[in-house]
Amino acid sequence: MSFFKKKMLVTCALPYSNGSIHLGHLLEHIQADIWVRYNRMIGHEVWFICADDAHGTAVMLKSKKQNILPEELIFKIYKEHKYDFSNFQISHDNYYSTHSKENYNLVQKIYNLLDSDGYIKECNVSQLYDDKEKIFLPDRFVKGFCPSCESEDQYGDHCEVCGAVYSAIDLVNPLSVLSNSVPIVRTSVHLFFNLPFFSDFLEKW
Repeated sequence: MSFFKKKMLVTCALPYSNGSIHLGHLLEHIQADIWVRYNRMIGHEVWFICADDAHGTAVMLKSKKQNILPEELIFKIYKEHKYDFSNFQISHDNYYSTHSKENYNLVQKIYNLLDSDGYIKECNVSQLYDDKEKIFLPDRFVKGFCPSCESEDQYGDHCEVCGAVYSAIDLVNPLSVLSNSVPIVRTSVHLFFNLPFFSDFLEKW
C-alpha cells in the first residue's frame, strides 16, 4: 500500500490573555502535541500553531484591576504562557498573539473583502448593560435565577443545575458581577458574518 503524505495545520483553542495556563489548557495542548508528533513520525508534514487571545472584556477588566495597560498584561501573560508550554515540551511551530501587526492586517483585509462583497450584516442586539461600570456585560459577567428551573446564582448563558440554555436578558433578577448592581437592557449595533449565504456551498463541500 502506497503512502500518501499529507500537509496538515493543527491548532488548539486560544488561551485568553487574562490569566495563567490551567489544567484544561495543558490537557488539550498535550493531546494535540502527541497527535502532531505521531503524524510527523509517520512522515506527514504538520504545522502546529496557536496563540494567546488578547482581545475581549476579560482582558480589559483584568488589566484595569491590576492598574496596568491592557498591552502590559497581554505581554506579561504571553511570556508566562510560552514559558509554561515550553516546560511541558509542547512542540508548537509558532506560538503567537492575536495582538500583533500581522493579525491586525490580515483581519482588516478579510473583513474589508467580506464587507465589500456584502457578506457583513448589521443587526440590533439587546444586551444587559452595567450603568455603574458603563459596560455591556458578557454572559459570564452576569448572574441571576435560571428562567427555567429558578435555580439561583446561574450565569447568563446556561444553567449548571438543569442544563437550560438561554439569553442573559432572560435571567430572573440579574446582577452584574462587576458592581453587584441591577443591569439594564440596552440595544447596540452588532456586525455578523452572513454564514447562511454559503449554506449550499458548505453542504456540498
